[in-house]
Order: sequence, then C-alpha cells, then structure tokens
Amino acid sequence: MIRGMQGPRRKILIVDDSDVCLDLARMALEERGHEVITATTPFGFSSLLRRERPDLALVDVMMPALQGHQVIEIAKRYDLSRCPLVLFTSRPEKELAALAKGCGAAGYIAKTGDWAAFVAAVEHYLEGA
Repeated sequence: MIRGMQGPRRKILIVDDSDVCLDLARMALEERGHEVITATTPFGFSSLLRRERPDLALVDVMMPALQGHQVIEIAKRYDLSRCPLVLFTSRPEKELAALAKGCGAAGYIAKTGDWAAFVAAVEHYLEGA
C-alpha cells in the first residue's frame, strides 16, 4: 500500500456490495490521508451525497437491484451532486468506457487489485474536481 499524502484531505464516497472491496479501497485511500465513507447498497445514495458532500463518489456497476450506471444516471438527471461520479468495477474496460459515457459518469476505474494504481486514478479524478 501507499503511504503519505500528496494533497489536501478529501472525502470519497464508495458504493459497492462487496465488503472486501470496500475495506481494501477504504484502507488504501485512508493510508493516503483521505476520508472515506462507504455504503453496501445504492439505496440512499442521494441522501449520502447531500449529507456527506463528498469530493468524489465511486459506484460499483454490478450491484443487486440497481446497477451503478443507473444510480449515476439518476443522480445526474436530478442534479444531486457537484462531485465527479465515477464507475468502479471489474467489467472489461471497453464496456466500462461505454457505460460511463452513456450514464454521464466522469469516467471509470477498473478493479484490478492494483491498489497503488487505484489510488492514483482516484487522485487523478480529485485533481479535476
């Protein structure tokens, strides 16, 4: 894992139905000094956005009941967030690019298990926020 922090402490919301993925992502980002809020379900996403006001939200695509790209479409349609909304999943990159474009996401981060690359990608989106 990466240690130290390069910029200001930022708040990141991660929505993923995998507790393991949430824990690993949270640990990697907290080691960089970021504050991380997690949710295991997309229900209540709009409330979390309003209450927590994150600098970035990562949303898994493959979740029961409501897919991540649908969650982002709803958030964009109703202007629920000013932060970048990013898909975060293990789907093939070509598919992710199309999903991100179609739902209005700021982009995507592929789940590869490379947590250093994950943190770098998150910080890239934070720089543009």
